[in-house]
Amino acid sequence: MTESTASAPSSWDRAGILVSGACAIHCAALPFVAGLLPVIGLRHFTDERAEWWLVALTAAIGAIGHASAYRRHHRHAGPAVLFVVAVALIVGARLTLGDTLMEPAALALGGLMAAAAHWANIVLCRRCCTPEIAER
Repeated sequence: MTESTASAPSSWDRAGILVSGACAIHCAALPFVAGLLPVIGLRHFTDERAEWWLVALTAAIGAIGHASAYRRHHRHAGPAVLFVVAVALIVGARLTLGDTLMEPAALALGGLMAAAAHWANIVLCRRCCTPEIAER
């Protein structure tokens, strides 16, 4: 594996940043625009099933991206731990906070933490300079 391949950011991490960022924006903005969405034909964005699908998609992309980067590049558990904490915050907030004012803030924070974990993964992959780790 060449150095440029070993240090290239993972497509999974790029997708993870995109999905996690979308999750954070969705969770932060939804309380402000929920009444407007059905009027403009976007009622499905207020559906609880859509939110759980977004959480599941974020978790799946993150798990693949972090496991791949850990195994193939940097062997640093920090980004994966941050990602697990972020997903736990999101799931915990969805299950316990209900329709309180704290729920959107906790969900947005979880989405931002998940995106930050992917960013940290990319930074660590770019710093990877150990050929024996990169070749695995």
